[in-house]
Amino acid sequence: MNTAAIASLPRRFFHGWMALFRHLLPPTAYFFVAFNLIVFTTNLLAHDYWFNLSSFLLASTTALVVGKVVLVVDKVRIIDKFRGAPLIQPILYKTVFYSLVVLVARFLEKLVDVAFDAHSLEQVYQMVAADFTWHRFVAVQLWIFVCFLIYVTASELNALVGDGQLRRLFFHHRSSEYGLTRRQHIRALTEISRLARDTPRDRLLDPTTPQGSRLAELIDRLRRRNA
Repeated sequence: MNTAAIASLPRRFFHGWMALFRHLLPPTAYFFVAFNLIVFTTNLLAHDYWFNLSSFLLASTTALVVGKVVLVVDKVRIIDKFRGAPLIQPILYKTVFYSLVVLVARFLEKLVDVAFDAHSLEQVYQMVAADFTWHRFVAVQLWIFVCFLIYVTASELNALVGDGQLRRLFFHHRSSEYGLTRRQHIRALTEISRLARDTPRDRLLDPTTPQGSRLAELIDRLRRRNA
């Protein structure tokens, strides 16, 4: 291995960790806010107090577990089984898939925590059964499903309109300007598609022909609006 390759290893390692962090941060932050909001409102309605440290830590830990699940599951090819289908199919499929994986991860994490204090499998079973309550389990899992439904819907819409476009729509563009820009983009792309279908390649790539000149004009227009 040469010196340049050795020197590049820390850089590749750093960029790899940064990519993982950027992938992990959005779902973790979203579920951190969502779960703690649920806990906060539950405390106000059911217990009449503002803050409980154990509930906050539980919600935050669950958000971290969910973020790690999303990071791992997104690397599995089966998660894109309905890619290209009507949006309702990938949204529901991913929501159910994520929820089931989180269900298994929560159960395994509970077993690992109990296993450190137990001395036998029978004692593990007894400790888990003593702490397990169906109403709490179902309530938490239902909220996880609803939160995933919102998260996956936003993710699919973001992927459909272009990565980052939803953020620009909410925080940068005025809605009227954004709608006009999207319509012009669609018209330009439609015309480019028609030119590519109806025009021979040599004429399309020749800027002296009407078709080539029109193609260059459309591309320049798209570049200016993207800028």
